[in-house]
Amino acid sequence: MSEVRAFIAIELPEGVKFFLKEIVAELKSFGGDVRWTRPEGIHLTLKFLGNVQSETIPTIRKILEPELALQQPFSVAVRGLGAFPGLNRPRVLWVGVSAAEGTLAPLVAKVEELMEPLGFPKETREFNPHLTIGRVKSGRLNRDLTSAIRQMGFISGPGFEATSAVLFQSILKPSGAEYVPLAHFPFRG
Repeated sequence: MSEVRAFIAIELPEGVKFFLKEIVAELKSFGGDVRWTRPEGIHLTLKFLGNVQSETIPTIRKILEPELALQQPFSVAVRGLGAFPGLNRPRVLWVGVSAAEGTLAPLVAKVEELMEPLGFPKETREFNPHLTIGRVKSGRLNRDLTSAIRQMGFISGPGFEATSAVLFQSILKPSGAEYVPLAHFPFRG
C-alpha cells in the first residue's frame, strides 16, 4: 500500500500570486530567519488530510464531488498581514483572506464533516483563513522585519472568485513542496 500526502484547497489566480510574490520580495529585504513560501505554491487550504492511502483517493473524490458541486462560487478578498501565534513568538507569516459571510466557514465545516467518516479527524482549532507566505525557523524575527509586518498589517490585495476546490498531493522536496492536483471540484451551486 502506498501513501500520498494530501490536502483540499482553493487555487489562487495569477494576479493574487503576483501580489503575494511582491509582498514576499519586500519582506525578504528585511532579512530574518524565515523560510519563504514560493508564491506559485500558495493556496487557501480548506482541509489538510496528511498521509492518505492511495486507494482511498477515489473514495475521497466520490464523496466530495457531489457535495462540492452544490457550493455557490463566492468572492474572496486578500487583506491583512500577520503571524501565528503572534509577532512576539511567530511561527507562520500569513496574508489574510476573507469571504462573504456564510460562504467560506460553512464550506470548511462541510469538508470536515465529509472527511471525518474516512478517518480524518475534525480540526479542533477554529478555522482562520490565511495564505502562508513564510515559516519562521527560529521563532524570532529581527526588529526590522517585525516593524515592516506591523506597518504593512493592513495591506489589501486583489480579490477573486472562488469557483472550485482541488484535492492536491504534496510532494516534499529539498527545494520545497511540489503540489500535484489529483481532482478538481467545480462549485456549480
